[in-house]
Amino acid sequence: MRMATEERLTKLLEIASHAANIIKKEKGYIRVVSHFDADGICAGAIMYETLRLMNKDFEVNFVKQLEQDVAENIAKNDADLWIFTDLGSGQLEAIKKYFPGKTVIVADHHQPADLSWDGLTHINPHLVGIDGKDEISGAGVTYLLCRMLTSKAWKLVDLAVIGATGDMQKTNGNFKGINKMLLEDAELAGKMTVDKGVRLFGRYTRPLFMAVTYSTDPFIPNISGNQSGAIQFLTNYGIPFKNNRGEWLKLCDLSRDDEKKLASALLIEAASAGLKPRDLIGNVYKLSNNYEIREFSTILNACGRIERPVEGMKLCLGQIDSPDSIMGEYRRKIATYLEWVKNNKDAFKKTGVATYVIAKNSISDNMIGTVVSIAMRSTLNANIAFGFANSQNGVKVSARILINSNGTNMGKAVQEAAKTVGGEGGGHTNAAGAKIPIGTEEKFIEIVEPLLSKKWENGSGKDIVEIEELP
Repeated sequence: MRMATEERLTKLLEIASHAANIIKKEKGYIRVVSHFDADGICAGAIMYETLRLMNKDFEVNFVKQLEQDVAENIAKNDADLWIFTDLGSGQLEAIKKYFPGKTVIVADHHQPADLSWDGLTHINPHLVGIDGKDEISGAGVTYLLCRMLTSKAWKLVDLAVIGATGDMQKTNGNFKGINKMLLEDAELAGKMTVDKGVRLFGRYTRPLFMAVTYSTDPFIPNISGNQSGAIQFLTNYGIPFKNNRGEWLKLCDLSRDDEKKLASALLIEAASAGLKPRDLIGNVYKLSNNYEIREFSTILNACGRIERPVEGMKLCLGQIDSPDSIMGEYRRKIATYLEWVKNNKDAFKKTGVATYVIAKNSISDNMIGTVVSIAMRSTLNANIAFGFANSQNGVKVSARILINSNGTNMGKAVQEAAKTVGGEGGGHTNAAGAKIPIGTEEKFIEIVEPLLSKKWENGSGKDIVEIEELP
């Protein structure tokens, strides 16, 4: 019989408390290594601010993945204590190999490797029966650790929720498990408010016509990506997008009646794509910095993908006010790559199970996951999609499932297929990634295809996950 949620959380906190005692006693240099996506940036920011409050001597670094060669290179740096956040659980073999005799703390939520040794303290929800796929993120695990270090970390709870959003852990717009508890704490701390409304990207920050133009979830034929089409759409349905002074209105400026009218119009226009009310209307999470949570998490993801994760951490901590330069660069890159996908359908391999995009050098390995995620509801029209992009030392593989109705475990499928072709990978049941040798793409597809139909013990059930949008 599975432990109740409270009992499992208590077990996780016991491990976090043990790790906290190690950090408290450490008088030397601490080096933090975190993932470069939104969840990892939030985890890094939580740890950075907590160690700063404790007057520790430390440094925070961000990496794409903790592969063997990356772990070997990082280990050349000196440190008395190593802390890995939002990564490490699936790379314990590399950590053990390249950090022998070191004191190591791993605070992660990915499916863990079955490995332990003296000197390792491993904080992972899966180890106590909590699903790291959608109940708690890497930032959430890091937050629990930091709460064991100091009560002052409570003011960072919103970053744990942002991290969960960045890892697409909401189901139908809602949090569950520990994430739901952290959300409630964020509301109590005045860091976040929750309302109901149309869940268009840029609700509080961009003109309504731009929010409609940039909508990819839902993707609206002849409107998404078409500014004049978006303005014509709003005009045709009598939805105001300017005030009486001629200033652009944002979605948050609309009256309740006008917002309902907008929702009905969007549902009519996107009916051909199978859009349902629950896909469009739901919880809207507003942060204290006036960003909607999906928008802010996407900005953080962008920071990592254009290799500016430290600036993302500074955004989390309020040390940078505007992400405009970051987002300008990111949008230009994404638009270029989406255009490539649109014009190069000969690079697709479609089967009865999934769509595979073989981009080679045409899409950055940093961006392949985002591009595939955005394109799934439009150009690709796929429920399961894989992207392949050449990287410095292999091929980056990124995989996503929109609706998981047959218990597929993408993380395990990708991990097994990658290992078979001489690579390494893993992830969650609905999203995963890998690095495989160049030239093994077709072999990987041949191996992973039947695994996607396998009934895994830890399948996700009928989950509908959120995908990324173009900010």
